[in-house]
Amino acid sequence: MNKKRMIVSLVVILTVVVTGSLTYQQFLAPDAAAAAAATVAGETVAASAPVQTGNSAVSAEGVIMPLRHANLSFLMGGPVAEILAEEGTAVAAGEPIIRLEAADLELGVQQAQAGVTTAEAGLTAAQSQLELAQVRVTTAEIGVSAAQAQLALVKAGPRPEEIAAAEKSLDAAAAGISQAAGSRDAQLNISDAQIKGAEANVAAEIANTRAIQDGYDAIIEACFKLPDGSEVCPLYGPTEENTRARLEIAQLQLSAAQEGLDALLAGPTAAQQRAAGGAVAVAVANRDLAQAQLDLLLAGATPEQIRQAEVGVEQAQLGVEQARTAVTQAEAAVTQAEAAVTQAQAGLAAAQNALDRMTLTAPFDGTVMGVLVDEGELTSSGIPVVALADISGWVVETTDLTELDVVALAVGDAAEVRVDAIDDEVVSGTVMEIAAVSTLTRGDVTYAVTVQLDPSDLPLRWGMTAFVDVGK
Repeated sequence: MNKKRMIVSLVVILTVVVTGSLTYQQFLAPDAAAAAAATVAGETVAASAPVQTGNSAVSAEGVIMPLRHANLSFLMGGPVAEILAEEGTAVAAGEPIIRLEAADLELGVQQAQAGVTTAEAGLTAAQSQLELAQVRVTTAEIGVSAAQAQLALVKAGPRPEEIAAAEKSLDAAAAGISQAAGSRDAQLNISDAQIKGAEANVAAEIANTRAIQDGYDAIIEACFKLPDGSEVCPLYGPTEENTRARLEIAQLQLSAAQEGLDALLAGPTAAQQRAAGGAVAVAVANRDLAQAQLDLLLAGATPEQIRQAEVGVEQAQLGVEQARTAVTQAEAAVTQAEAAVTQAQAGLAAAQNALDRMTLTAPFDGTVMGVLVDEGELTSSGIPVVALADISGWVVETTDLTELDVVALAVGDAAEVRVDAIDDEVVSGTVMEIAAVSTLTRGDVTYAVTVQLDPSDLPLRWGMTAFVDVGK
């Protein structure tokens, strides 16, 4: 017999016992009391249940109950995948107890999360496009301001400072012609001083070359023959090599000096003449350009120039309108993207909620009193699968307190409780709740009263019969 059958059997037995006890108290006990009274007194006396003790106390029968208890069930059915808290396990509020198989729902959550990620990426892109469109509006508005300023300048004509600047440019260009002509003359005219300087340079290089040559010849002539016929040159080696290198350099310098003198004597080449004349031509062209610019300034803007500036303003204004239209479209795209994110988040929340329903959690701190299913078993929606109770304390719920007695009670009244299964023990308590709605019990109108028991070491159990006296 598994745990579920055991718990069901215990519940059935408890129900039978309680029902029998209540039946006896309601129907058989009064008859027995009446018969005893008739025997002693010698006459028939009407019997009544002793629900009130004297004028200072109200008595009633009740049942020991946990502080809180609940039969837990799933909102959705399915196979039991895992039992996370066995019978007798203490659990905290929100702690999982049983989990159903939910592979499809887990996949749905993953897909919904991917949808949220995609929607958020779309929203980010739409917001970026909106920011870009707003920047383009600002840029277009600046363009309009610039075009309008240009139109105003064209219509206003040249300012005095612009004319003065153009005249200075013309004067500078004219001075450039004189400078280019002077440079040309300096390049093409060769003076006697230049020729004499070149001749002196040639003479100096000749003297230097001859001196080095004489030294080199002395090195060569220092060789002599030995009696065996061999020749010995004592200055050969580093001395001869260094002198020979100096002689080669001197000869090169002499050739360069001579070429310079020959060039001066021959006069400017055709290429030099063209280069010198080209600089003058460029200076003249610059002067003509400066004169043309001054003439344009003095003449003022033409109708074509004014119209061109006006077209520039119109185009800039059209650019602003287009940029603003783009902003409106971008704002609409952002709104759509936000709606898509909201929808995706709602889908994710729904998918997560459906997945969460596949895990049964404790609604309050308590102890698992019974697990009514096994792993792999198929459970249905609304069918209790777990009994959970908070047994950190106990209460008594009355079962036979009538309307005649309930009016004498108030929340906060002190109570004494005796448990039928435990002799000679009294537990104190306090009335914590009085039902506002009556219940019809075996033809009597009764009200359930809840008495919270003070902490005690008695071995109290859920469902024990108790007798309550509430003193006034």
